[in-house]
Amino acid sequence: MERRFTIVGAGMGAPSGLTGEAREALCAADLALSTPRLAAQLSGVRPVTACPVGELAETACRADAAHVAVVVSGDTGFFSLTRSIADKLAACGTVEILPGLSSMQTLCARLGASYDDAFIVSLHGRTGDLVGAVSYHHKVFALTGGDRNAQTLCRELTEAGLDFVRVSRGENLGGAEERVCTGTAAELAERPCGSLAVLLIENDRPADPRRALRDADFTRGGVPMTKQEVRWTAVNLLALRETDVVYDVGAGTGSVAIEMARHACRGRVYAIERNPEGLALLDENREKLGAFNVVPVPGRAPDALSGLPAPDAVFIGGSGGELPAILRLLKEANPAVRVCVSAIALETLALAQQSLKELGFADVSVCQIAAARGRKVANYTMMTANNPVFLLTGGSADA
Repeated sequence: MERRFTIVGAGMGAPSGLTGEAREALCAADLALSTPRLAAQLSGVRPVTACPVGELAETACRADAAHVAVVVSGDTGFFSLTRSIADKLAACGTVEILPGLSSMQTLCARLGASYDDAFIVSLHGRTGDLVGAVSYHHKVFALTGGDRNAQTLCRELTEAGLDFVRVSRGENLGGAEERVCTGTAAELAERPCGSLAVLLIENDRPADPRRALRDADFTRGGVPMTKQEVRWTAVNLLALRETDVVYDVGAGTGSVAIEMARHACRGRVYAIERNPEGLALLDENREKLGAFNVVPVPGRAPDALSGLPAPDAVFIGGSGGELPAILRLLKEANPAVRVCVSAIALETLALAQQSLKELGFADVSVCQIAAARGRKVANYTMMTANNPVFLLTGGSADA
């Protein structure tokens, strides 16, 4: 007997939301399986056997039925169970997949909004950071769930300084208790919400993560700042990934932290600074340049690093004489951490080389940046040199 399996996308779960093709396949199957919630919702269409979500594929394969329909919520190609069960079912027979309406389609239809320009984030059972996504995109659609429910996420946006963004929330879409509301992140942070909710977030002034920042973009004050040529090189040497957790130790005005935040645009950058003036400038610059995924951390390293999430990459622009202790703590927090140390003095260069080697950092290398900029003198352009800076890196980007 050749067995057939049909994975049916149930949309929001209400019988009225099934496509005609999905309803026909569901009724034609010898056995229908789904999670308890969907089984109850679809009972008016046909009897559906409830099954724990982690046992759907195994139960379908063991069943004494020629044609089994496995019903999944939403759309089969949109953050769906389909990916995890299709291969298991294929080992026991042929598999057909029928799409359904996704929560993104449904919410945007309710709002009369398009979604072809939306950046999509799933925080339902997954790690991720909404603040970075909203900082650098005009429109973000987010699936929520578990500890990261819609109200909690709006609080995160508000605490990061994104209280002004426009948020539309769809709760229990397609169900009898469906609710759709729109307000600022600050307003929705105060409104309780259940676990079945999705968000459409619009930021009218997102930062452009593709544009490299120049020194003139920053408010300087009297705090030293890493020059743009050094900053651009250091950030690229760290080979940052979009979802990285990053530290900037000795952040000053925040120039490196904000540059790194554009590369780690779905992660967080923790900017550690002990100087009150530096912290004030850092906060001013992160808001002015839209880098809301930069988190100012007052204090002196290594003590100020305690309690922060383990880093994937770290820039050290100032260590306050604690470089070996800082590097040791970073290595303990994540043995695969990637670091870049900025050194102006030869003594710091030697200490950094020695510490990186003793702590077992892989692929230790050093380069020197000696940049000069043109300035007008009468009818001529004269070059003015910046102080040379050494950049030492350690830790493999492939780790």
